[in-house]
Amino acid sequence: MKLSFLSIIPIKLSAFSPIEECETTPDIEGPFYIPNAPNISILTPPEVNSDFLFITGTVYANDCITPIPNATVEVWHANKGELTTNNDEVFFGNSTYNDTLYRAKIYTDNSGNYAYQTILPGKYLNGSYYRPSHIHYKSSYLDQNEITTQLYFEGDTSISKDPWASSQDSLNRTIPLTMDNNNNLNGVFDIYLNVNPEEIESTTIKEIQLIESIFPNPINQNTQIYLSKNNNYKSLEICDINGKNIIKKNNISHTQIKLYELIMPNTPKGIYILKITTQEGQTAAKRFVI
Repeated sequence: MKLSFLSIIPIKLSAFSPIEECETTPDIEGPFYIPNAPNISILTPPEVNSDFLFITGTVYANDCITPIPNATVEVWHANKGELTTNNDEVFFGNSTYNDTLYRAKIYTDNSGNYAYQTILPGKYLNGSYYRPSHIHYKSSYLDQNEITTQLYFEGDTSISKDPWASSQDSLNRTIPLTMDNNNNLNGVFDIYLNVNPEEIESTTIKEIQLIESIFPNPINQNTQIYLSKNNNYKSLEICDINGKNIIKKNNISHTQIKLYELIMPNTPKGIYILKITTQEGQTAAKRFVI
């Protein structure tokens, strides 16, 4: 389906329920959603073997810290398109949507986490301007409290011209990307649904172990690491995106830790990995953004 001269009419989002402080804000669905996407985590076709984009995240309840196991995360986006030039800017443009490629329906694990491999979407002409690179999301829990939105990327010069990406509501959905040693891009996008923690099935929430959440993420001076109780913790490590150890703390005794106090003042912005180990040898890891 070609998008080169497609014009999409903006719509108001005021019909949605009020959004709490951490709840993910909605965005337009667009005309290219197709239900019953495959349950896969690798969206790239076999011929694509480099320059991947890895997105990871956690789906949380509306208390901002309770992860939701078995939540549904649907994603879809356009392909990369062809290398083009527009106003002295070189980028992959004139991208298209495909009925079968770059679509997935993902279920979160017992700790509410999801992850997938894809590519950085290209841009397509929307009237007189190019829409910024974006990934569509449709997320829910037990087919209820569904949120439809879009993910954007920091530094995209097309954001300012786009009525949806430039909206104040999209700020928490515009994430940084960090390149690893293999020239792959990495990003973290946490999703907050309007689901009460007590509505989450107790049989699954009991299986959640070690790291419950890092909130807020990206971090600020109030960010806390929330660890599950009733565990004997041995160490806490912070590594960069390539696994290089930056900080290690032994004999962790609290289940709520201020992350900001652990980060060195001159730590560069980017994506980092928090790793927790118990005295019994259990480990868990979660990404966060500075």
